[in-house]
Amino acid sequence: AGSLSNFAWHVSVPGQDRFVRYARAGNEQLGADLHAEGEILRLVAEAGLAPRVVRCDPSARLLVTQWITGKKGDPAADKCDRTIRQVATVLCQLHALAPPPGVRVVDFAVQARRLETALSAEAVRPAFAACAEEVLSRLGPVHTNVLCHHDVHAQNLVTEPAGRLWLVDWEYAGLGDPVFDLASCASQLELSAASAGLLCDEYLRAGGTVEPARLDLARWAFDYVQWLWYRGLLATAAPGPDAFEAAHRAGRIERSLQVRASGVLRCNNH
Repeated sequence: AGSLSNFAWHVSVPGQDRFVRYARAGNEQLGADLHAEGEILRLVAEAGLAPRVVRCDPSARLLVTQWITGKKGDPAADKCDRTIRQVATVLCQLHALAPPPGVRVVDFAVQARRLETALSAEAVRPAFAACAEEVLSRLGPVHTNVLCHHDVHAQNLVTEPAGRLWLVDWEYAGLGDPVFDLASCASQLELSAASAGLLCDEYLRAGGTVEPARLDLARWAFDYVQWLWYRGLLATAAPGPDAFEAAHRAGRIERSLQVRASGVLRCNNH
């Protein structure tokens, strides 16, 4: 079925099934980088974190990889502790990899400003923008950029029947603050406070470094950038199912941001 930013197919060939993805035009304006993805994919596939690359042709917007047969159902539907532990371990392994030379840096403050600028004045909520500026300021500059996936959600987690976890769809990957990979996971899997705490604990146990207070801030900032992403998609989408889905997701995230805006700043007020 693909997604709002890609078309995708499972090509069934006996003994050598393939995943084929064709990127929709315009997703670079929303933060995707197919050339960076190609460089990163080769590295993470060699590290056993992503499926083996069969063909990667960014100029043709084409990616072909090994097909991984996953367990049926949403891997995070029940927010199971096993999945959270696996994600924490895989992210820690990813963040420890030496990145490819010259790979791009993904700065969420820069990304937020770029997406805000692309929207019409009435589409940007001034209160959200002010809160985002304060949240990103409190997060502070990144002291150590590491290789990050930046889009950890249920459809990008493929668990084999034997239990091995793979990360797929790397078009938003790049160097970044590792807290945003944890925020991406916590936000998009809609983890409770207890489950987010488990994610932090397991990430620390695997050898990573994270401060729970920074994760709360990063989770709000990540959702703000997500909201801008869907608003940007909605501004260019033709009427139809994609526009309806983008509007639905933007509305759901907007309501969550409104509820959490004052709390995230109050709880992190030093």
